[in-house]
Amino acid sequence: MSRKYNSEILYAISFAWQLGFLIVTPLGILLWLGIKLDKYFGFSPFFVSLGFALAIVFIVYEVYHWLVPLIKNKKKN
Repeated sequence: MSRKYNSEILYAISFAWQLGFLIVTPLGILLWLGIKLDKYFGFSPFFVSLGFALAIVFIVYEVYHWLVPLIKNKKKN
């Protein structure tokens, strides 16, 4: 295998790892916070639902702003 092929594989693995981390981290944190707030205030699904909705909005925003420069750079090449 060539070095270029190895670096492309490592880049793809790194990209997938970062994308997964970018999705799972806010979702996990906001859902955990929602569960804790629901227990504290006695609301059943309110804060969990709010945390899920905020996590989805945050994830879409971050992934969009993370992928757009890569797509534009790919079109230039």
